[in-house]
Amino acid sequence: MSRLVLRSVPRLLQATTAYLHTTPACNVNITFIEKGVERHVKAIRGDSLMETAKDNQINLPAVCGGMCECSTCHVIADQETFDKLPEPEEEELDVLDVALGVTDTSRLACQIDITRGIEGARFTVPDSFNDQR
Repeated sequence: MSRLVLRSVPRLLQATTAYLHTTPACNVNITFIEKGVERHVKAIRGDSLMETAKDNQINLPAVCGGMCECSTCHVIADQETFDKLPEPEEEELDVLDVALGVTDTSRLACQIDITRGIEGARFTVPDSFNDQR
């Protein structure tokens, strides 16, 4: 591949990401609550909640990078949001079994896909995490 093409790829990716973040049809409004402070962000449909958190500098360690192997992307959905989400897989429930501060509406952000169906979703970020890999 030519050097010109290789140098253009990062700029193309950056421009595409910027476009997606400003295109209303691709965006879903999500609220993260960290230490009692609400952060309203625009999420890109098709991304995971974990990717959205990382893109918006939300304090989710996500140590395993979204592989559902640790509990460091644990979030707590409000009841209305939880009811909109698909049922968690058994693998996710197994990981949540060892997470700190689990509630009835706990989920792993790496297992939640951003869709129009979760428009207005609200997630609380726990104050502490544990990596039980």
